[in-house]
Amino acid sequence: MSPGNDATFSSSLLRERDQKILEKHAREKSELELRIQRLKKVNDARSKELFDALHRGDRLAHSIGFENLYEAQVYLDSFDHSTSFKECMDRIRILEAELTCERKEVEILQVKLNKVGDNDGLHVELEKMKKELGQVHIQC
Repeated sequence: MSPGNDATFSSSLLRERDQKILEKHAREKSELELRIQRLKKVNDARSKELFDALHRGDRLAHSIGFENLYEAQVYLDSFDHSTSFKECMDRIRILEAELTCERKEVEILQVKLNKVGDNDGLHVELEKMKKELGQVHIQC
């Protein structure tokens, strides 16, 4: 149809054209909405990871008895010893186990002492051992 002719447009042709435009627009809109939903999910996941990363250090610091990560780092950096924190904790566990064994040994000696009777020398020795074990416990 040329512009010089008296061309008439049928409303059905216009409706078809409009319908195709609307369908194309609906498809594009749907694709964009799906993309937005995927991006929101990715954004939520990254936000959670960022939050966890920012607060993981403070949670660790609180777990080992410090107010925040900075305080823990300053303490560890100024700690003048070649032993690592993990090695210290392992050593504490070993010493606590040894202390438990020593306390059991004292209990056994107490029972034996009670069986022997009222021997003052053994009582004095037992009291000395209790004091020594008490000092070891206080140092931990």
